[in-house]
Amino acid sequence: MQQLYLTGSHAGEIAARLFTTLNVRPVGCRLLPFEVGGETRGEALRLLLPPAQPRFNDVPCRIRLSADRWTAVPAVLEEIAAPSLLAALDVHAPMLLDGLCADVLACPGLREAVRTCLMSRRPVVVTAAPDAVDFLRTLTPADTQLWLSVPDDAPGQAALLETLVTEAALRF
Repeated sequence: MQQLYLTGSHAGEIAARLFTTLNVRPVGCRLLPFEVGGETRGEALRLLLPPAQPRFNDVPCRIRLSADRWTAVPAVLEEIAAPSLLAALDVHAPMLLDGLCADVLACPGLREAVRTCLMSRRPVVVTAAPDAVDFLRTLTPADTQLWLSVPDDAPGQAALLETLVTEAALRF
């Protein structure tokens, strides 16, 4: 199945609008920023289906070390994210993988779980950071990928959303 990949600074917003427009609740995950003292200090893993107990949801998975340097938390990616994504394949729903970046995909367990999800018969929408694009392109055959860049302007985003609704309706 050809999966949808979105890039650009508004990719996560457009993906969320796509699922809202289609009135579909996805499974999968999002990487959401968290703040300390009013400043972004990292990203937390938000699973769209809560993980099995005793694991937690909304666990920091990337820590911002400085203005231009981040590090991933391998235990969160290996022990919570990867098994939760694989378990989500058992749910009959499209999948959202929102905010994938290179340092997260460098984790072998998560990378393999993402590849398994992308190669499944489940439709997947991926939002990718610029540093993850080349990495993601190598995970699956090129003919299983449809890459779309989200424009910065509102009219361009609206036009892209129309295209995405059509593309997603064929998959969902």
